[in-house]
Amino acid sequence: MKKIALIAALVAATAASPGWAAGKCTAAGAAEAEAGIRYVTDLMIISSVCQDTVYAEFRLRNQSQIMAYQKALMAEFHGAAGFDRWNTALANAAAQKQNGNQQLCAQSVALLQQAKSLDVNGFRAVAAQAAAASPNTCAK
Repeated sequence: MKKIALIAALVAATAASPGWAAGKCTAAGAAEAEAGIRYVTDLMIISSVCQDTVYAEFRLRNQSQIMAYQKALMAEFHGAAGFDRWNTALANAAAQKQNGNQQLCAQSVALLQQAKSLDVNGFRAVAAQAAAASPNTCAK
């Protein structure tokens, strides 16, 4: 229960921060970077709720691409602090939405299986496809 209250407080505080949710992707590849970080964040939450190790394994396998996406978004958000605010708000909102829902595990089998098999090229393809489906959405 303390985690949920903390997450809610962080979401509220971060959302009130001016500029974190405004704007469009401007740098080439920023939309793909955003989609990639959103994927990683969703995977982190699902893996945690479902007590699965797939997130840690995925992160190790795709560390260089995740770091490249983070770097692209740091440029988009004018530094690490802006990126950190956005990324924290994203994770907190995702966690609050899931709220420890065990039904989530049954609904996320396909995502967990996909993440187990994604290498860097596969991860980039998934992020690019998600970005194409929702282009130019940075910080929404």
